[in-house]
Amino acid sequence: MRKPMFALLALAISLFGTQCWASTCSNDSAEGVASCTNTFSPTDNTGTYEFFGNGRLVVQFDTVLTTFTLTVTVNHTIGALDPSVFPEGTACVFYLSGSCSQYDFTGNAGGPNGVPVKNKDYRRLITLTLSYLTSQTAHNPAFGHAPGESTTFTEDILTSYSVIPATSDPTMGGKTPGLSSVVALDEPLESSDTFCLKSPQENQTFTVGQQIEVEFQLFASGPCLNNSGPPLRDKTARLSVSTVDSSGNVIFPRLRNKEQGNKFHFDRKEGVNEFDLSTHKLVPGRYTITIFGSNFSPQSVDINLIAGTDTDDDPD
Repeated sequence: MRKPMFALLALAISLFGTQCWASTCSNDSAEGVASCTNTFSPTDNTGTYEFFGNGRLVVQFDTVLTTFTLTVTVNHTIGALDPSVFPEGTACVFYLSGSCSQYDFTGNAGGPNGVPVKNKDYRRLITLTLSYLTSQTAHNPAFGHAPGESTTFTEDILTSYSVIPATSDPTMGGKTPGLSSVVALDEPLESSDTFCLKSPQENQTFTVGQQIEVEFQLFASGPCLNNSGPPLRDKTARLSVSTVDSSGNVIFPRLRNKEQGNKFHFDRKEGVNEFDLSTHKLVPGRYTITIFGSNFSPQSVDINLIAGTDTDDDPD
């Protein structure tokens, strides 16, 4: 993984929609225990934890009420996975460093292991963004979380996933009401279906505010072209949109598709899984749309957004 100097840029501020300051700590695992600490306060709600060779974890609180420190320590001994949540065959992701990495949270606040307490130290959900470098093929990504003082991963908090060709670093995002241990996981596919992207096209250009029709077909087997099999509905397919700031940080901007979340619906007449993607209030630039689910490996397509008259009527 690269070793850039990090700062919270104007692009990141505009994409997240709220102004905030950021702290950064780093630790090279070759120096010993991979652990570093950031301080959070009402004027500093985002912290970046850079572990060279062991990933980059960004922690963002919506609103911070008090001042506290939060330490993240890399642990290469991965906790147990709850089989009722993570199917048989689920495994941790091996980084290019040769190990899996579990991230353990501690601090000086009043929660378990000193982590901050919701509605006392902060409000609403916490956003976690984890980037790492791996040669491992992704199947069905998951973001494991062991809530409270649990040593077992009982939650999948994954809300977004991306592999941007320009960086080659997979990135996953998740939201949680509290902090404990997290780990990047990979679940086996339920089936290996044929994925056929219908739209948008690679490098297609749209204007900000324009609605993008994201469509794909899924077949049990065979090629995309002239496939005689019936198109399949995928109830698990989800969509993420990501971009990269000038420091190389992957960002998942806020989307305005509240009525359907990030899941696809099925058009039986056309035989396509579709998602009407709003670009309302996104900044011009290059974006990656990633589609992932339990029946195919993650698929990505890059698009360009240019300035235009933002007439999208989606609410903020």
